Amino acid sequence: MEKLSQQKIKDIKKLQLKKHRNAEQMIYLEGETLIKDLLQEFPQLIEAIILTEDKTPTFEGTNKPCFIAPLIDLEKLTQLKTPKKVNALVRYPKTKPWKAGQKALLLDQIQDPGNLGTIIRTADWFGIKQIVCSEDSVHHLNSKVIQASMGSAFRIPVFYENLIEFLPKLGIPIHGALLNGENLKDVQASEIKILVMGNEGKGISESLQAHINQAVTIPGFGQAESLNVSMATGIFLYHWSQSERK
Repeated sequence: MEKLSQQKIKDIKKLQLKKHRNAEQMIYLEGETLIKDLLQEFPQLIEAIILTEDKTPTFEGTNKPCFIAPLIDLEKLTQLKTPKKVNALVRYPKTKPWKAGQKALLLDQIQDPGNLGTIIRTADWFGIKQIVCSEDSVHHLNSKVIQASMGSAFRIPVFYENLIEFLPKLGIPIHGALLNGENLKDVQASEIKILVMGNEGKGISESLQAHINQAVTIPGFGQAESLNVSMATGIFLYHWSQSERK
């Protein structure tokens, strides 16, 4: 196993910037559990493994280039509070085509990587096959999004569109999460084909609300002002999934 060179460290550090990630179609991911999961499910995407010397026995049988680095060097690359001992350079997955007529989750201006990652992971759990984000949402291949999604970001196609132009093209009824909507329990899960969730603080933008045919809400009985968007999405997706169980 080679030692990680200082030049290689500089090259990897550039991937912290979106423009370099997109140019190289590559991302630096951290954490032994995540890397093992990706090796098992998406081995073709693993370009190289970067790890501390004490972790080398675990990956000796891996048919991938491995580089050894001390923690002091991994600290230069981490975007976490403390560096992980097992990391990898991972290629972007191939873009899958949009499937018209298949139900989809649409996300308007999701800014927090943790929220998007949790939403993607939850959507994966409930069998959602495609997600569309507004162009100003955080990118789904941001390392923090992938950490929160635990690899689900590699399974579900995520598209980025101008939603104001995209929604009218769908040609089917659109449901949206709004505080003044109909009680979710009174909406037939099978009726929902497209579900729009809004920004963490502002909800669905007014310009998009004009394209929503049915507003839906989760009734609350306490004093909290609202639900976190990833938590709310989980509740909506659970209700939505009931149409698949009948």
